[in-house]
Amino acid sequence: MISRNPLPGLATVFAIALLGGCATSRPPVTASDLEAQAPIRLRVGQPLAITLPADRNAGYAWHLTQTTLEALVLESDPTYTAETGSGANAGAAGSEVWRFVAVRKGRDELRFEYRAAAAADEKPDATPMRVLRVLRYEVEAR
Repeated sequence: MISRNPLPGLATVFAIALLGGCATSRPPVTASDLEAQAPIRLRVGQPLAITLPADRNAGYAWHLTQTTLEALVLESDPTYTAETGSGANAGAAGSEVWRFVAVRKGRDELRFEYRAAAAADEKPDATPMRVLRVLRYEVEAR
């Protein structure tokens, strides 16, 4: 009976699986408030992360005003990170990161408003809110 060493075969299978995973995963596209108005192009399956400056300690937050999206899906609630380091102090500003993924071909306009955060018991349309800033992103998924 001849005994074969299974390691070369396993290494080949592992390499194919690893390379195959690289072919389907796409790096995320990132954008900030500075890229607003510039077109963003994604491939289906590609993630998009938009980082916006925010100061939740001042009572303001970014709000996505769309209720439906054609090509994108919001992956989760935005994450907020306060600035840290030697220049940061209590009440310092930070950033919100909004994460999307392209799920089908199409176009979406993401419209963000920076305004006062609504109280938990307040209806969104109850009173007009002061909007400090509006940003728009044109996104195309192919």
